[in-house]
Amino acid sequence: MQRGYIALLTVFIVMVVVVTSASTVALLSIGEAQSGFSLFKGEDTLTFVEGCMEDALLKTRASPTFGDPVGTLVNITRPEGTCSVTVNSKVANTWTMTVTTNGATPHKRSIQVVFDRLPTGITLTSWKEI
Repeated sequence: MQRGYIALLTVFIVMVVVVTSASTVALLSIGEAQSGFSLFKGEDTLTFVEGCMEDALLKTRASPTFGDPVGTLVNITRPEGTCSVTVNSKVANTWTMTVTTNGATPHKRSIQVVFDRLPTGITLTSWKEI
């Protein structure tokens, strides 16, 4: 009788250790998957907002009144979604413009550029993520 009790207790302890280890590994792998997905979505959103900024620069080149009056919010719709463009300042030929992704996602991104709008085209001075 004593030998069966010791064998059952040993099997039970081994099972508890195995289940605990398997649960820990499963939870860690879920966390790693979430981290990888978040990194992917963040990079995807950055690519999207950069494309929106390029569209806004093209619209600026085509029209000197784009974003008038200064501070007005202009939406640009792309296949991936919508972004907001704000022309922050226009001092002579030097403009400052900010583009931000729309939506309340944890991956919201913004880019600010400073550029000179000349009759011959646009010359970038600064392009940074803010």
